[in-house]
Amino acid sequence: MEERDFFYELCDTTLGVDKNIRFAGVIDDGGKLLVGKYRKDIESPLINSSPLTEQKKNSFHTSYISISMLKAFEPHLGGLRYQLTEYDNVKLVTIPLTSRNDRYLCVSMDPAVSCQAAVSKIIKKIS
Repeated sequence: MEERDFFYELCDTTLGVDKNIRFAGVIDDGGKLLVGKYRKDIESPLINSSPLTEQKKNSFHTSYISISMLKAFEPHLGGLRYQLTEYDNVKLVTIPLTSRNDRYLCVSMDPAVSCQAAVSKIIKKIS
């Protein structure tokens, strides 16, 4: 299976974990969105991001910058499991996918979802 197909399958799996997950995508180590999928009933995404969107203007690039800075503390604090950014309208979660730190799963969820439970389910499904 090609990497891109695997990432699309990963996005499908992630979207199936909880009905409150709005979007699942995979970014590279530069914050570029490689693949992504929205929940089928999302009419208007909160953030319009695609591989063609100017990279530095999308939320995934910002997630990458933030998580890459936090990874510097791993030798002292242990492995970084995920990063959560909570807004009024959405929760954004970034999960490292590889030990090389070159691929990350980015997930947006409705604000009412229990993030801890959803992230635990996602990690369990993708591990």
